[in-house]
Amino acid sequence: MDNKITKKRINDHLEYDWYKYLIILVVGIVLFAFTFSQINATRDYENVAFFVSCYDSAENNFEERILNEMSTTYYADNHGGKYGDDVLREINFETVDPLNDEYGTLYQTHGLISSDVLILGKSVLQATDMFLELTDELLNDYLLPKNMTSGSTLNSVIDDFDYFYTESGKRMGIKISDFGGTGGNGGTGAIFQTDWRNVDKYKDSFKDVSEENLPDDEFYIVINPRSVSIGTFGLGKSKPENAQALYAVNRFLEYLV
Repeated sequence: MDNKITKKRINDHLEYDWYKYLIILVVGIVLFAFTFSQINATRDYENVAFFVSCYDSAENNFEERILNEMSTTYYADNHGGKYGDDVLREINFETVDPLNDEYGTLYQTHGLISSDVLILGKSVLQATDMFLELTDELLNDYLLPKNMTSGSTLNSVIDDFDYFYTESGKRMGIKISDFGGTGGNGGTGAIFQTDWRNVDKYKDSFKDVSEENLPDDEFYIVINPRSVSIGTFGLGKSKPENAQALYAVNRFLEYLV
């Protein structure tokens, strides 16, 4: 058999089979791009999503502050063993007006399904007990902001906060609507406005409404037990070394106070 490679044979081969090499080239490029995108994609535990119910919101830099703190040696030296490594790449705040016509849909889809942490009105919480129970361990060791950053003057304990309790006695939410950052001081400097009385467009529309039909003015921060970033406190999907969502709540509470 004549297996000698000649210039004529190469030219003939390319003339009839060139499309095979083009397919191989295209497939190779696609596979390379797919592999790179998967390697560079943000994993679930690298992102903490907040679903914030509020009547108004102002610009803030909570995300940058929390991420910057995690990248410092202070976090690694003092908190890395508790909350895990500095793996957070994104922190997202989705603010939704609870009086918006789309609120129910967004709460069911974005809030319950894709969010790690939620801020919800009292009326919403009264209809469910599906959020993470806030045990003494979880509050004392992870969530309450006690001198967690240099320069902090906070020395919080469990009794310093108000909570939402279900009918069965489950402590499920930390009340944040009394904080300055949510309008608890009358609206001055509020980042997330949780009192409709401080929002001009709602003052007149609800001035003659009976007390039992008024919108929520009590709001609580709760944690989705399905989050993959709450360490051993979730439903088994979160690894012990990934409790970064709890750190984000800790920082968020301090910023709001």
